[in-house]
Amino acid sequence: MKLHITADRRKKRICMLILLAAAIIGYVLIDHDAALYDTTIVKILAIETEHSDIQDAVVSGEENYYIQSITGRIENGEKKGNTVALYNQYTDSNVRDETYRVGDSLLVELGDDGTTGKILEQKRDTMVYLLAVVLLLGMIAVADVSGLLAVCSLVLNIVLLTVALYCYLDGWNIMALTAAMILLFSVLSLLIGNGWNRRSWLSIVVTLLSLAATAGIYLVVRAVSPALQYQMLEYAVVPDDLSALFFCEIMVGGLGAVMDVAISLISTADELLEQNPHIAYAEMKQSIRAVSDDIMGTIT
Repeated sequence: MKLHITADRRKKRICMLILLAAAIIGYVLIDHDAALYDTTIVKILAIETEHSDIQDAVVSGEENYYIQSITGRIENGEKKGNTVALYNQYTDSNVRDETYRVGDSLLVELGDDGTTGKILEQKRDTMVYLLAVVLLLGMIAVADVSGLLAVCSLVLNIVLLTVALYCYLDGWNIMALTAAMILLFSVLSLLIGNGWNRRSWLSIVVTLLSLAATAGIYLVVRAVSPALQYQMLEYAVVPDDLSALFFCEIMVGGLGAVMDVAISLISTADELLEQNPHIAYAEMKQSIRAVSDDIMGTIT
């Protein structure tokens, strides 16, 4: 038995080393993929920053404005290797702008002379790749196949969320989209992570019922309360839809916590029944309540 465990650990270590080597190779390739872009990529070589203005902030107080004079090197295209001058304005809050640093890579629309240009956005594929690799390797190292399934569930949820955002931009109702996303997130996440079994389906039912109760409580309290001021939503791009947006934020924000609590309590009850099929109702209730108290104590 001990030899079998040692062999499994050895296989796992070899697999992790192979994955790590592949991840390093992938990082090198992505970090030097400028030639694959049609858009001009500029790597920042030097930056000079100066304070340009002070204006009233959105909420209260004042906000400082700065201008960055950027010198960069073109990394792809016919003008590869040439130097280009760029300008970037940013504020203290960085809500609608960005602060760039030496070494960052930018997607740029070059001017006719090729020595100036307009910054489109920052090139982030390398950072996204690193975050994805760290998450994937960490999940596999900790949870093996279950970790891989969790990552697959996360990727699927990101795809669904992206589709939902595009649908919203096309004019779909945000409430209907949120309800559909909550249903899909709950079903797919729990089935992928825990398999097609009684625990998963009970967790799905409990999750949806709990969210429905939360929505009902919110709507009742909202109806008898003074009008909300929606602080911290000043930068929302849909100011005419703040009420629906705030409600959807509550539902989506609470989904993860509700799912976690649901699967924990149902797994506890299922385990108790497997260990002792004749367990008394009062004893099971007491055990589950103890687990729920521990969970709520951590959350609050």
